[in-house]
Amino acid sequence: MFLIHKLRSCTMILVGTALLTACTITNPLTEQALSLNPERINQITPDAGITSSASLLDERREAETSKYYVPTISAVGFSSIAIQPSKSLNQRRLMAMRAAKLDAYRSLTEQINGIYIKGETTVGEAVLTSDKLGAALRGTVMGARTVKIEPTGSDTYQVELSVSQTHIDRLLKSYRRGLL
Repeated sequence: MFLIHKLRSCTMILVGTALLTACTITNPLTEQALSLNPERINQITPDAGITSSASLLDERREAETSKYYVPTISAVGFSSIAIQPSKSLNQRRLMAMRAAKLDAYRSLTEQINGIYIKGETTVGEAVLTSDKLGAALRGTVMGARTVKIEPTGSDTYQVELSVSQTHIDRLLKSYRRGLL
């Protein structure tokens, strides 16, 4: 009885193995990989993948910095509504927007034309007695575009301005010619 049971188990294993080897499982991915020519198989390597990715990134970087890409300089200005001198809330809001816009223009002028800083420090008997710092700003900003005006919080307005590189180049040319 034990021998018959063992013989049946061996027979079933042999028949199962024969059936499995007769069946073929088709997977389109493995067929495609196996049907590739040797040149294509050589291209599918880790180094080739890195090289391909690097070339795609280079193309993207070149497209982003082409002649159609125009860099900008931007600045943000802030102002409080409560400190504006008016009895009407709506007028204080308008004045806060205007003050925030002027603050943004000041920041743009600092970036484009620079800022003059003057400092004075006085030391007497090896002790700092006075330290004064002043800043002056003078410049012209043309072609600034308002990007957004929005309230930030319940009492503050924020204004964002930007100037394209084209306008900055024009300003520099005018400055060099002595027109500004």
